[in-house]
Amino acid sequence: MRAFKFLDGRGRAPFTGVVWTPGTWVEASRAVACREGVHACLPRDLAHWLAPSLWEVELEGEIVESRHKVVASRGRLVRRIDAYVGAVRELAEVGARRCRDRAALALRAEGATELADRLAGASSLEALAALGASIDESSHASTAAALATDAAGFALRGTPAQSPFVAACAAGHASAGPTGDLAAYDVGYAEERAYQSAWLSERLGLG
Repeated sequence: MRAFKFLDGRGRAPFTGVVWTPGTWVEASRAVACREGVHACLPRDLAHWLAPSLWEVELEGEIVESRHKVVASRGRLVRRIDAYVGAVRELAEVGARRCRDRAALALRAEGATELADRLAGASSLEALAALGASIDESSHASTAAALATDAAGFALRGTPAQSPFVAACAAGHASAGPTGDLAAYDVGYAEERAYQSAWLSERLGLG
């Protein structure tokens, strides 16, 4: 099976610290999700595991599919997805703008048109991030606005995972609404993660 694996900037698995060398098989005695084996993901789950580098990986032996991941008893790196570094930066900007637009709609529905106009008028990441200090998180909509500014800040200065995570949280809050419906939050969060994964997969031609 061909799948995809994220590594840190030094070629290590983020959770186990195992150092990977392209072409060299890494083996385990069994494949048990979150406990033992070579962990990777399919294109539909990319956004859940964002890290500094992305690789195509070949999996063999026992293979088990689990929630947001696939686990095998052996695997090896096939190739580095070089375009990922630029693509994940683009994804962060896309997510921040989606946060901004959702928050502006929520603010208008709440009657906070002045803040909504300022948010909608922030055409750059820098301008959007700069609004954060002036937002009083006293309502559902203003919290959404604050998350939008956080997403912009992380898109400018954060790690690959930070801004997309904030964007997914913001989508969850938007779905939960003023009452904070937890089930609706989970749906919104999952939908944004699915959007992010699909966006990355299409942008990188991963199929």
